[in-house]
Amino acid sequence: MPADILSTVADSAAEVGRLLWQPIAATPWHDLSGFWLMQVAGQRFLVAGFLPLIPLLAMFRGRRLRSAIVLSGLAFVWHLFGGLYAAYYLLLCIFLHWLGQRFAVEVRRTDVLPWGPPLAAWLIIGGGYVVSLLLGGVRLPAPVTDWVWRNAPWLLPFGVRGVSWELDLLSNAPERTLAGAPPLLLAFLLPHFIGTAYLAVRMLQYFSELKRGTISPQRRTLLNFLAFTCYAPTLMQGPLERYARFQEQLDTCHERRSWPSVAAGVGRMAEGLAKKLIALWYVWPIVYQTYYADNLYYKRPEAIESYALLFFGVHLQVLYLYLDFSGYSDLAIGMSRLLGYRVAENFAWPWFSCSLTEMWRRWHITLSFILRDYIFVPLTRKRWPVKLNLCLTFLLCGLWHLPHGGMALWGIVMGLMVGVNQSWVRWMRAIDRSPGSSLHALRHAWLRLQPLPRLCAWALTINAFALSGLLFFGGTRGTIRLLTELLRRPLEHLLG
Repeated sequence: MPADILSTVADSAAEVGRLLWQPIAATPWHDLSGFWLMQVAGQRFLVAGFLPLIPLLAMFRGRRLRSAIVLSGLAFVWHLFGGLYAAYYLLLCIFLHWLGQRFAVEVRRTDVLPWGPPLAAWLIIGGGYVVSLLLGGVRLPAPVTDWVWRNAPWLLPFGVRGVSWELDLLSNAPERTLAGAPPLLLAFLLPHFIGTAYLAVRMLQYFSELKRGTISPQRRTLLNFLAFTCYAPTLMQGPLERYARFQEQLDTCHERRSWPSVAAGVGRMAEGLAKKLIALWYVWPIVYQTYYADNLYYKRPEAIESYALLFFGVHLQVLYLYLDFSGYSDLAIGMSRLLGYRVAENFAWPWFSCSLTEMWRRWHITLSFILRDYIFVPLTRKRWPVKLNLCLTFLLCGLWHLPHGGMALWGIVMGLMVGVNQSWVRWMRAIDRSPGSSLHALRHAWLRLQPLPRLCAWALTINAFALSGLLFFGGTRGTIRLLTELLRRPLEHLLG
């Protein structure tokens, strides 16, 4: 009998090993364009193209380092997103610096309404972000577009310049001219890829600190500001550094350059690459089949036979997002480590969270903490209801990702769930302060069953967070279709 069990276990382990090894063995490691550039690099991991410039930056310190960061960052933006966008980004940053200098003066005036300068600054920053979104839909005359494509392709983004060794993204370029030229403002179609979305959040933090008076005039020079906005490893999608910490890191990063630091940086980059490969090997095939190929998951969930796939499909989408995004963050952190610059952590094992409050302390940390410190906390100080403040904060977070009804609803739902979580915690603390009550006895009897209570809290947290992704990925209609199908099948089974 033990021999039969051992044989079964050995066979099962061999089968699992075969399934795990199969996608690795089928990987076209030699395919530079199709695999490494198209699949691995994709969008976020194109930041790895800046890696050869890190040793060049490591030759400088102080003011020269900042100048090198600006020049190399703009060159990288030019290479990836084209000369048109690089010029736009530079002019935008110069304008924002001028606006910040003016704001720092206006916000100290006593002869104007106290909320006037902040409101004007937020409207300009928010309006600028909306304009950048709208630019993606602008179509210039076809003759102009064709001429630029033929004679000045360097103005266009990476992959649509007709260069043989670049990715062929022409098939994804919408509304091409008859000559085959892509839209000149193609880069603006992806605000979360080109850095404008993250620039808006950086400005939220920067202008808030200007209002508080924590950034001295000596620290907010144009060169310092451009270095802050043009640092290539974190320009596209973070991690979102705060202005004061960024400048402090640049002042002292040369002191932390060492071979152990290089080894740690290389290890961190390898960790990011490993996450990306795991996502491609084991998660992406399922996500692509159910979501991207035919979009059955949200459009026709009744066509998905497996109920497990129907329920856990969104979990896999969230898992893929985590592996891809945290892998990119590891890459940016590792590249900066080579320079001696310690970038803030963006993820801290979020899958071990046992409450939504804890989850948002571990997931996209730099964004969630900026939203907490500069939106939620100021609203709370105005004595607004906490749940309303949470809903407003997450509403802005959702609209920042995409100004869409589904994203707005996701933000409201997430804010309500976090608010319920916090109310529950306060209730539990109140019970703990009443040792003679029956609820106190019931609660401590339940807690004595550890680790079961913690496992239940973990399962509830992960499922609540992942299922909120239905609104994030599928919108309102897709969420309604999927939830209807998730409820219909077990009800039909129960009712016979």
